[in-house]
Amino acid sequence: MKRILYSLIFITTLFSCSKQLVKYPLDAPSTATFPKTDAEMRAALIGCFEPLNFRFLENPYIIWLDMYSDIAANRDNTPNSFWGMPTAGNVNTIWNNFYTVISRCNYLLDNIGRVEGASQQAVTETEATARFLRAYAYSILTQLYGDVPLVTKTLSLSEAFVGRDPKSKVVDFILDELDKAAAGLPANNQPNTMIVAKVAAWGLASRVSLYNERWAKAIETASKVISEEGKQVVLNNEYGNICMRAGKTSKEVIWAIQFNYNDIFHETPLAFRSRMAGGFSNRMPVQALVDAYECTDGLSIDKSPLYNPQKPFENRDPRLGKTIALPGSVYYGYQFETHKDSLLCWNYNVSPAVRVNNLDATHTFASFSGYCWRKYADPTEQHASRSDINPIVLRYAEVLLNFAEARIESDQLDDQVYTAINKIRTRAGMPVILQGKTKAQLRSVVRKERKVELAGEGVRYFDIIRWKIADKLLDGPCYGRNPRGFLSKAPAIDENGTPDYSAVPDRNLMRVIQTRTFVASANYLWPIPDIEIQTNKNLTQNPGY
Repeated sequence: MKRILYSLIFITTLFSCSKQLVKYPLDAPSTATFPKTDAEMRAALIGCFEPLNFRFLENPYIIWLDMYSDIAANRDNTPNSFWGMPTAGNVNTIWNNFYTVISRCNYLLDNIGRVEGASQQAVTETEATARFLRAYAYSILTQLYGDVPLVTKTLSLSEAFVGRDPKSKVVDFILDELDKAAAGLPANNQPNTMIVAKVAAWGLASRVSLYNERWAKAIETASKVISEEGKQVVLNNEYGNICMRAGKTSKEVIWAIQFNYNDIFHETPLAFRSRMAGGFSNRMPVQALVDAYECTDGLSIDKSPLYNPQKPFENRDPRLGKTIALPGSVYYGYQFETHKDSLLCWNYNVSPAVRVNNLDATHTFASFSGYCWRKYADPTEQHASRSDINPIVLRYAEVLLNFAEARIESDQLDDQVYTAINKIRTRAGMPVILQGKTKAQLRSVVRKERKVELAGEGVRYFDIIRWKIADKLLDGPCYGRNPRGFLSKAPAIDENGTPDYSAVPDRNLMRVIQTRTFVASANYLWPIPDIEIQTNKNLTQNPGY
């Protein structure tokens, strides 16, 4: 809103200060005619995508979102420092970028009738894509801020000071827009392009509906995606490739933000890699995620006879080692070991391998948790400090879990629930979930599955907020491993896959990465940015800020 207002003030100032304003510049498009041609229409659509390439330090926002949650940590800041006050930088940046998307989509949709010389199919698909992007922007805003201004056209100066609309009204708009978008989007899912397909509109609608407890709509739209399995969507045979360069063209990816080496790249590997691999290790998975992965018998580590506290990474869900660099594994060609007494490690990047000083044990700023991310940290990247991996907004596995959860919550405990969940578990190499479970048991299954399947992909924060468990998970100590060994027994794992270390005798040996704060009466919603409240007196602040 601020950007729209400032632009309008700037234009008004130009008119008042000069009678020589060039309304039709000769060397650039004019707002009086833009977009006029097919090329200008496509350029305008690219402009709608552009704000979604924003990054927090090295990380695209999608990847960064997990730093707000219980499964990851940023060495430099606690989660609430990012969103816990109206002046917090992330609060303002996310608001501005997504309203920029909305503003640009509004302008394109308002003026698409000007386009001459473009095919009707191109116009239809462009309009549908703009509707999709606008709906996506509103989906993020409503989940973070609750009630937000619903702006569906380009505003004049007199219209700029708008108030907040009820979240339910905005969600109605989102779902209606996604229905309209799906009707005009192409059928062919092309993940490594800027093309948005029908399955993306249906998949996003399944997420928005699930997040807002509209179970029937979530089931309906997820079912449409599932009907395209084997054609426009698949489950990638290799889970470990999905968030790597090898997964960029996989049709498990339904929609991703596009990056490339030449002009729009990100530097996520720098933040994720170990010190031995030349990284900062300042964004890391934490012990609460590691301990959530089941053993290969399908039991949690506190119940499985396969779990050995002295060899805690053996006999575990294969997704654990494909998501996280674990002590004792090979990572970027080095022996990855974070035990503080391991002063030397193997360098396998030379032949024969040699022992070298182990920075992951001795460096002051090596991973505070003792772990590093494998997802989005690809050793095959062509540049040491650049990545062109596309951060995944939505993939097919999530849609299957959306479908299963919506059916569980609407008391439809049938074969379709088990089929959807077991497709994912079978792909992962885990035993299937057997039939006959209660609603509470199935709810536990799907929540645990979402935690481990989608870890590191920007979904977790939204899950713990909508399940109303964030006040239990984001208030208190955030733990890393014991820097000089492993715990003597497994923590208790609850129905949500959350570990409780209170009965572990040597829990005091775990590293406390940071102590977090979450105020339940306020923090389930983010504050409206302070600058927006100051600029627009029709905006009200969320409770507790």
